[in-house]
Amino acid sequence: MPTTGISLVREHTETMRPPRALWVTFELGRPLGVPDDPPLQRRVVKAALDLLARTDGPLIADYPEHVPEVTDFSGWACPINLAPATIESLAAEIDRLVPWYDRSRERLGRTTVGLSGLDMQAAGALVTRALDGALPPAQTLKEATDDLRAYYLEAAAAFPDPGSPKSRKEWLWSETKLGQSLLALQPRLAASTDPQHKILGNLTLIPGRHLL
Repeated sequence: MPTTGISLVREHTETMRPPRALWVTFELGRPLGVPDDPPLQRRVVKAALDLLARTDGPLIADYPEHVPEVTDFSGWACPINLAPATIESLAAEIDRLVPWYDRSRERLGRTTVGLSGLDMQAAGALVTRALDGALPPAQTLKEATDDLRAYYLEAAAAFPDPGSPKSRKEWLWSETKLGQSLLALQPRLAASTDPQHKILGNLTLIPGRHLL
């Protein structure tokens, strides 16, 4: 069966040598380019499918279009003030996002929240206790923080001006009590004598660009 694919990291594709691959220069996580641009996305898909006619593989074809990376987030603002200094607790912040999360889930008809089996207040309480020194098992903490991040990002997607997925992530880490809490928790996990806590703190809790 003929196959084709889209490559975001050329070096990996050169190593794997698939029969056909279309290499694009878009941001990681965006193999079809920027959101909300159906014509561009159709062109990318068509270019990848056109490679099925090629029989001279393994081959890597360069996609000719480029899109600029988003670096300016100044035009995006949260419709509710979630700056860490203005929120008395993580629990209060979680509570203020409920209507936005509910609106997002209703609009999309799905959610990625639920891995931990905890409601968001319970997940937030777990993070708060961890900051106070009561570290839960690493897997429990990872699932709770994964759910919290998904909850925040899905809620932010329902804001009147939601911005891009990248700007919403910047908002989470720079402007929320959750981001502040996880950044404070990271060095404690990294310094733990528990190897699983070390892995969580050093590798998976915080995106690398946000580590100090």
